[in-house]
Amino acid sequence: MAYKVLSLKWRPQSFKDIVGQEHITQTLINAFDQNRIAQGYIFTGPRGVGKTTTARILAMALNAEKGPSANFNPASEISLEIAEGRSLDVLEIDGASNRGIEEIRGIREQIKFAPIKGDYKVIIIDEVHMLTNQAFNALLRTLEEPPSHGKFIFATTDIHKVPATIISRCQRFDFNRLSIGVISDRLQYIINNENITIDPESIHIIAKKADGSMRDALSLLDQSISFCGNEIKYELLVKALGLIEQNLFFDFTSSLKNKNYSGMISLLSDFSEFGVPASEVLTGLLDHIRNLIYSGIDDGVKMLEMNKEHQERYVEEASGWDRRDLFRINQVLIDASAVIRRSEDPYLLLEMTLLKLCEMDQSIYIEQLLSNVNPDANNIPIEKKKPNLDEPDKNIPDQNNDGDKSSESTMNRKEDGSSSLNSEHQVSENKVEKDIEYIVREWPNILENINRIRPTVGSIVEDFIPTSFENNVIFLESTTSNSFNEKLMEMGTPIIEKEISERIDKNIKVRFENKHDKISKEDSSHQKNQEEVDSNDEKVYDRIVEVFDGEPIK
Repeated sequence: MAYKVLSLKWRPQSFKDIVGQEHITQTLINAFDQNRIAQGYIFTGPRGVGKTTTARILAMALNAEKGPSANFNPASEISLEIAEGRSLDVLEIDGASNRGIEEIRGIREQIKFAPIKGDYKVIIIDEVHMLTNQAFNALLRTLEEPPSHGKFIFATTDIHKVPATIISRCQRFDFNRLSIGVISDRLQYIINNENITIDPESIHIIAKKADGSMRDALSLLDQSISFCGNEIKYELLVKALGLIEQNLFFDFTSSLKNKNYSGMISLLSDFSEFGVPASEVLTGLLDHIRNLIYSGIDDGVKMLEMNKEHQERYVEEASGWDRRDLFRINQVLIDASAVIRRSEDPYLLLEMTLLKLCEMDQSIYIEQLLSNVNPDANNIPIEKKKPNLDEPDKNIPDQNNDGDKSSESTMNRKEDGSSSLNSEHQVSENKVEKDIEYIVREWPNILENINRIRPTVGSIVEDFIPTSFENNVIFLESTTSNSFNEKLMEMGTPIIEKEISERIDKNIKVRFENKHDKISKEDSSHQKNQEEVDSNDEKVYDRIVEVFDGEPIK
């Protein structure tokens, strides 16, 4: 006896055998119970989800031995004739091969004749969207008012190609893509009846690769049995279906964690050797990241359809990852998957995406960034050391009440590391007394340093010039009538004072004034804020501006 492939051997023969389309089968069953059978049906959906099978079962129910019934006997003679395609009362044609107006005219003539055995003459047209416009037009009248014994059932994968005039004359049923769980359960049922042993992870792989199609899943199962025999194991199944080995995905995350560029390049070479499309590699990487995310959540590993050994490996791998980093990696891969199928060189896009991921820094909370807390166990600094603007610079002498004394002495280091004033070493006479003219001459150099250290402060202070120097206070006057950002200038004042102090070897203070009023550092906050502000929020606000070198928008 000739071998019968699983997709034909286990083809559903009744409404209860159809899986994953309960919203359709229940509607049809109710229609028979209520005697509300339409003259035409159109089934639409992706490949391998049961459209043509349901059409045949519907034809069997219409021609049941004791009259139309959803509870017909699949083993009856007329049901077997319909299932095997030899019934004279059910005409099943392929719309791709019989798409012209002449074929449709022939159908119109055949449906006029009464059925021989059953109650209805049923016309099933598969891939009906392939008919020509003339053929559709020739079908309209007969479809709308067929003879009492005539029924039409259409099936298509491209409903948008079917004219609206045809759809409006039929009851439309949309078939869903089958879920992995539905396919897995059906495969397990068939495998048990075929006396095949298989591990749950292998079933999951077959169901997932089927991409929602039960027919594809059974074809893959047939292929797996041919390669592995009656005992299907995961390691053999990977080879049988040409899948990427799981170890490569773990090598991927390992290369990311260690920023191993050479390892990533070697991994990309291994991916290309499997000969699978770049989009499929990307899908595998996304699944791997998803598994790691679930493995890092309490009881999340139970969501993974794999054996215990692989579950334990994922849990161990997930323990070394910050979940926020995994989410960021996942988003980058998702963004790449949206364009990789349209790319002229998909593998080049894949390579650049994975190498770019090696540049990704570790995620930190904003609270850690603002408080300078290092989240890395290896004590890797999260940012370069920045000067604390609230503390005086140690390289600048402490200012005392006598400005002349502080300007005539320099700092000296003792052997015990403390600082003292060395009155015996005097600064050169040309540096002791610096007048406003000297500051004006040095102003471009001062601005250049400020711009280098804090560009946002430099962009504002460029509109100021030194106008006077009295009692160690330098007054900077605005050259424009525009108001300036008081908050930003308040935070940038220590930088300006430090730069000028280093230039003239004297501790100074800076005051700002424009053409309308004068704003000092001590009272600028009183002039700016009239509302009560929470002190903690104010501190966070200031720290954000400092860390990101931002300019508050007023």
